[in-house]
Amino acid sequence: MVNNKNIAAGIVVLVCAGALLILLTGSSVPIFSVQELMDHPEPESYIDRKIQIVGNVTEMNATHFTIIDPQVENNGSLFIQVIANNIVRPAGFQVDKTVVVEGKLLSISNIWQFKASMISTKCPSKYAS
Repeated sequence: MVNNKNIAAGIVVLVCAGALLILLTGSSVPIFSVQELMDHPEPESYIDRKIQIVGNVTEMNATHFTIIDPQVENNGSLFIQVIANNIVRPAGFQVDKTVVVEGKLLSISNIWQFKASMISTKCPSKYAS
């Protein structure tokens, strides 16, 4: 025999499971250009949080690379150093290519540093001339 307490408990469990599912599938990782992140009024709020940054590779070595915002001219001071230890670099990863880097912002002092957990190259448009 089913009583009202069991029905109420079942409804509460279903509501909680539904809310959890909505929260987990509705959350997304914020994405920024280099300039958008640097111009953010509170960039420190993104330290140790998962974000994505889009930028052009300007220099690279085995452990890190630097990205800039391709939309900003003369942006010598607008760069982020990406630490990429033991991260697979995709095909087409090279200087002057646009990349999307996912990871965590480590520092915004002197040199902005970002710890990569994933790197992908931006696909060239089939309509580009």
